[in-house]
Amino acid sequence: DPEFTNIEHPCRGTSTTCTNPQPNTNAQGRPCATSCWRFAFRYHQEVSKDTNGFMIQLQEKEGLGNGQQIETLMAEEAGIKVFRFIEQYGKFDKKDVEATSKAVE
Repeated sequence: DPEFTNIEHPCRGTSTTCTNPQPNTNAQGRPCATSCWRFAFRYHQEVSKDTNGFMIQLQEKEGLGNGQQIETLMAEEAGIKVFRFIEQYGKFDKKDVEATSKAVE
């Protein structure tokens, strides 16, 4: 789909903005194999919000990718906190993950 990560596409992962012709949820109301990626991602953002969670985002030196920009917009709309880590040394490894975990505890 050429619109997969087009930020101008109107879908923001909600039932009112998603234009996916396939079912977005299974019988339990959870995302399924035919879900739009934005719908599935937004679902998990909403679950995170409901449990006082947050989103962690890794930004590479080149900046955020198109999909990450969309995820950021959806997080803002969902009202969840975003922690963004900016790559500076060429890799994000286990020690960085551990330091991140301690920082957000």
